[in-house]
Amino acid sequence: MKIDETMIVVGGGYAGIHVIEAIKKEFHREMKKNLRVILVDKNAFHFKKVKLFKGIVNEDVSDLHVPLTHYCGSVIEFIEGELTAVDPEEQKIKITCKSGDAIYLDYDRLILALGSVMRDIQAKSGGIQLNSLKSTRYIRQNLLEQMDSPKPKLQVAIVGSGITGIETATEVSSWIKADMLKKGFTPKNVEVVLINDKQRLICEAPAKISEQLQNRLMKQGIHVLHNKKANKFIDGKVLFNDNSNLEADVCVWTVGLKPHPCLADLGLSLTEDGKVKADSFYRLIGCKNIYSIGDCVQAVDPISGKAAGMSCKEAISQAQRLVKIIKADIQGIETNAHQNYPDFLCIGLGPHDGFVWTQKWGMNFVLTGRLAQKIREYTWDLASLMN
Repeated sequence: MKIDETMIVVGGGYAGIHVIEAIKKEFHREMKKNLRVILVDKNAFHFKKVKLFKGIVNEDVSDLHVPLTHYCGSVIEFIEGELTAVDPEEQKIKITCKSGDAIYLDYDRLILALGSVMRDIQAKSGGIQLNSLKSTRYIRQNLLEQMDSPKPKLQVAIVGSGITGIETATEVSSWIKADMLKKGFTPKNVEVVLINDKQRLICEAPAKISEQLQNRLMKQGIHVLHNKKANKFIDGKVLFNDNSNLEADVCVWTVGLKPHPCLADLGLSLTEDGKVKADSFYRLIGCKNIYSIGDCVQAVDPISGKAAGMSCKEAISQAQRLVKIIKADIQGIETNAHQNYPDFLCIGLGPHDGFVWTQKWGMNFVLTGRLAQKIREYTWDLASLMN
């Protein structure tokens, strides 16, 4: 297969690095001769975003950053800069460097893997939002101060009960209790409360799976409040929209993700929630030779009609499928469209426990304990291509 073109991948998150890996495998011969591949990201590193909460319980978080050159090797170019303009007609993009200088690149195929950012919490809401390494340092310091001041009870509120909220609650609970034991205090005086605005945990799974997960949390002493919409954290109280409240020494917000806001400035066709509109082959609507995958795109399974979730497993699956689609496009043949990732959950429940669920043949399979935690560690490494 003869190729004479330039592919540009924008975004060094989970979707982006897996696209790079798939391109190296599918086009390894062409890359040596007539295929130029460029990775663009505003940072020089891949950030393991799904493990952000580890910054609360660990002093050293250097392993959360991986240089993007690690993924590029010697065959893929890397440019550090931010995508600030796309010209589909001219097939050209503008990259703005940290210095303010602009780089203009021509492309034959452009892959947007711009990912997502944490949803914003207004400063007046109080508490601390888990959205950056800086915020993890602040949360850690607040917790250490509370742990060092003798009190009859230490209560921590985690607002948001997605996978990040669950993993944050269990890691924080395990860390605080272990630290207090070292200091000769009883961990029974520690309570971590997970606040959920829905009827149950992990609504995409069957109700009995949600119940099993909650029972696992209860064994660790984590209390779950359902159907509670938190509005503010003021004067040591979490205030709910039903006028009730919860006393807490520290309040951490883990309220989910939204598509990268830079998409709104690129002149692309977006959905109401800010995602790029694409067909079932990840091709942008009305844009020639532009593809998009991951958290920034609305990918709908043409068979089920369901949109893909914003998760690492979806990003990895889409990246691998996209490169096969691009290869088929070059060859002028048909290939398989997007398919949502099969039902699967893998959640860390602290340093010594985990929860894995999958559904096959109409049956639910659940694994817990240390083996499940080992599997979670493996999925974290797999997502960042560190296996």
